[in-house]
Amino acid sequence: MKLRFPFPHLATIFFLLVLIGLTVAKNDKKPPDYRVYQYILRQVQGDFDEISQRIVDAFQKNGWRLVAQVDGGVPKDCPYRTRVLVLYDSSFAAGLFKANRKTAPFAVLDRINIFQDEEGTHISVVNPHSIVRTVMMDDWAFEDLSEAHLQKIRATITGAVEGKISFRTYGQKRGKGHIGKTMGVMAGGDFDKKLEDIAVVPNTDWKTVAAKVKEAMSKEGPKWGMHQVFELDLPEYQTAIFGTTGTPMDSKSFSIVKAGSDKRRKHFKCPGLAHAAAYPIEVVVTQEPEGVKVRLVNVMYRMKMYFEDAGKWAFMKNMGMPGSIASEIKTQIQSALGTSR
Repeated sequence: MKLRFPFPHLATIFFLLVLIGLTVAKNDKKPPDYRVYQYILRQVQGDFDEISQRIVDAFQKNGWRLVAQVDGGVPKDCPYRTRVLVLYDSSFAAGLFKANRKTAPFAVLDRINIFQDEEGTHISVVNPHSIVRTVMMDDWAFEDLSEAHLQKIRATITGAVEGKISFRTYGQKRGKGHIGKTMGVMAGGDFDKKLEDIAVVPNTDWKTVAAKVKEAMSKEGPKWGMHQVFELDLPEYQTAIFGTTGTPMDSKSFSIVKAGSDKRRKHFKCPGLAHAAAYPIEVVVTQEPEGVKVRLVNVMYRMKMYFEDAGKWAFMKNMGMPGSIASEIKTQIQSALGTSR
């Protein structure tokens, strides 16, 4: 049946309204829900160290840079292991730095968790969909970039070792990148507002500051054992990214989160090892017009990014822990730089 309009200009108006309606419908589409972590393989065949090396070799062959291999601390009497591989893909990073140079350093590193439990050795990753849209503060703009990157990660791992392929996700479920406040008061807001300039050093260059930060974090902190486990220099962005972690900081975190959202793990001896890819914590040194800035994500906010599925009560009972960890990191760096900021 052919539509007829008594006045030609009404046809134009009609089709414009249809196009507007379709655009609004697309923009109103609800963003998908993502959890923070995703399994790649379960019950992987082989020795733990052999599995780790084969994955490292595969990523390096495919153009990733191995930044670090970090064996995490485990809760008392836990007989299992966890190792986090920290990797850097320059092509993925380029897209994020182009969009937001300030926040991008906190999303460019991939963290692969190889961990054990009663069912064997498993591999999971920090889901780039979840982290990128929080760090870049946009639910949709980086969807294609994150999906392509996730599939590259999955293909690299599944091509390197054998196990049961899994797409199961766990960690906090989020329908958007923005993280709200817990109970209306605790650690929420836009990511860029949660970046803390813990030091600003004028009249110098980022390499000089990075060298001092590296030396400052070389010794373990007195309470949480915080110390540098990697340094990634990115001269094309006048930026260095450091990773800091320690025990008992990590082992206590795993004891607090327990199984989190993954109720299938609640009867395991140390289920929190599945969250080990939350660490290391990033410390960023970057050159800006007013000087070199040393940045850290508010630690309570960062804990919510990776451990929110521990539940509100767990956060309330351990409210002092994030601030204490932050204080240990800041003391190391500020003392070396001679600044109290």
